[in-house]
Amino acid sequence: METLTFRPQQSATAPLSKKFPFELRVLSPDADRSEVYALRYRAYRDAWCIPIDKSEMISDRHDTLSSSALIAAYDGDACVGALRVCFSHPGETHLALPCAPYYPAVQDLKRTSAGSLVEMSRLAIEPTISNTSYRTTLYASLVRAGFMAAQAADVSMILIATRPEWVRFYKYMLGFKTIGQPAVYPPGDVPIVLLGGSFGEAQTRQRAQNAFFKITGEEIASMKAAIAPALALRVAA
Repeated sequence: METLTFRPQQSATAPLSKKFPFELRVLSPDADRSEVYALRYRAYRDAWCIPIDKSEMISDRHDTLSSSALIAAYDGDACVGALRVCFSHPGETHLALPCAPYYPAVQDLKRTSAGSLVEMSRLAIEPTISNTSYRTTLYASLVRAGFMAAQAADVSMILIATRPEWVRFYKYMLGFKTIGQPAVYPPGDVPIVLLGGSFGEAQTRQRAQNAFFKITGEEIASMKAAIAPALALRVAA
């Protein structure tokens, strides 16, 4: 695991955080990922009422692609949140993105894009956490980490599939737009909306909306080093 430099501002006038409640780490390709897969299962059982699985874990082939990276948030020794970022670089198939099989519009988007695409997926938060402020900060931290990865990779577009109730948030905060038609995107069995937006517009909006999302050069360098395998290796999904 590689610990990220992660120093968000709590307000426009506040200094950079020297100590943050969560430690953000990128899991190396050979790291034990079972605690992240188990966290996903607990979170999705709670939010989606997915069927019981004896393994009590959720993972798929995109977790092990060299073009993907897993980011985990820790509070002490406990893994309390996780996010996966998957890249599709120029010249590579759109199927490196987990959403591609469920949203035909992604293939056209890939064809017309001049740069790399990134999908933020498998965002999960420990369901036993009941403190609303804690959960909100954790959620925002994971999204912020996803943007750090996008900036480190110099992507042209960000994709995220979300439940209908979250669409307004992403459109307002990041200027995202709906891509194609809603589709059933596992692990749930309800239509999920795929949203996308240019990284440049999203970055401008996030900085204007909230100082928390202002990212420093030091943080970008830290993320770039941590996700180097996903940026350097090229695979056909």
